[in-house]
Amino acid sequence: MKKIIASLLILGGTLSTQAEDWTFFSENNIEDKQSGLALIGGSLDLHQHDNSGSIHGLELSFVAPCVQASEHTVRQQLSLTKFDKGSMNIYSFEANPHYLFKVEEHTYLGVGPSLGLMKVEGDDIFGSIGVGVSIRKDLTKNLFLGAEYRRNYATDNDYSNTRLIGKIGYFFNK
Repeated sequence: MKKIIASLLILGGTLSTQAEDWTFFSENNIEDKQSGLALIGGSLDLHQHDNSGSIHGLELSFVAPCVQASEHTVRQQLSLTKFDKGSMNIYSFEANPHYLFKVEEHTYLGVGPSLGLMKVEGDDIFGSIGVGVSIRKDLTKNLFLGAEYRRNYATDNDYSNTRLIGKIGYFFNK
């Protein structure tokens, strides 16, 4: 079921992005970043280790400064997380641009790739790529809740993972 939902969102996003006017490196993209900071937490499932546990961290987000669509928003999310399960600690830093669709007043669905670095305690740093689907609900002008499902593929395949993350955050200049 998750694969079907993800496929439909990607297909819808692909069709929608073709109908939009895109601007790159425009001064209009720099005016209002709508910066936000969120506490994130949830679960991470390591595919090769039969190991799952909690993940927590921080996420900084803002309207993407380099690219914007005419009808929807591209938000850049930068997240720093820690997975902690017994003696296994994994730290990750990821950049996740999300293409956001407004589905109703103050509610947005997003889809986008991720590119990151992972550090397993006692091991080298290695890369990861992935794709995620998110939902965000603006509760007030500044306060929001969100959730994200993300599938990450690590260059060290032992650490490829699936995440389900909840968010509570604050917009600084919205």
